[in-house]
Amino acid sequence: MELMHFDIETVGQYPNFEDFQLNDERGANLFLKKYEKKKWSEQYEDVDDAYQNNAGIVSTYGKIVCISLGYLDSNKQKQIKSFYGDDEKEVVNSFNETLKKIQKKNFSLSGFRIKHFDIPWVLHKLHKYGIVPADIIYFYDKKPWETRVVDMSVDWKQFFAWGFSFDEMCYELGVDSPKDALDGSKVHTTYWSGGMDKVVDYCEKDVSSSIDCSLKIYS
Repeated sequence: MELMHFDIETVGQYPNFEDFQLNDERGANLFLKKYEKKKWSEQYEDVDDAYQNNAGIVSTYGKIVCISLGYLDSNKQKQIKSFYGDDEKEVVNSFNETLKKIQKKNFSLSGFRIKHFDIPWVLHKLHKYGIVPADIIYFYDKKPWETRVVDMSVDWKQFFAWGFSFDEMCYELGVDSPKDALDGSKVHTTYWSGGMDKVVDYCEKDVSSSIDCSLKIYS
């Protein structure tokens, strides 16, 4: 099975809620409604705390700053490439153009929880910018067996009662943790503090560990 692993890193569109309000009143008001509906006041210190913890999770209020792709070449060596930057449209368009090339080959897309996070995020953004999605991630008119996606979170969980994080799966398989220097909860503040290089490194580590896990699960 030839797998093309990928992972995305996302952050809030603005560094904090105050900047959000100043630059996008409509969006900020929608976030306030979600804040009240979810009763986040019981969980977070204030709306800014809720924004910084959730804007990078919900595509409506966040942006993609890095997408990394990786696979094993014919010599069984990892090849990893990243698309990253402050211009989300450029990031997702470059990734989409690469997918168009990948879909002509025998690769299936793989990663952890990509069906429920990474792929929907990418699709939302492609639609936002009026970019036609590559066929390999366009699922709207396809039956499940017609898609070329291998989601390790689904295959690893199977019918087990418990759910698993990516880091837990790596631990159980004896694969090095990609979370040694950074984890998802710190990506927003790291990016907005000027740490793009750290975000890219973290994204590429996720892809590298994903490749290692797949070798144990699917070999």
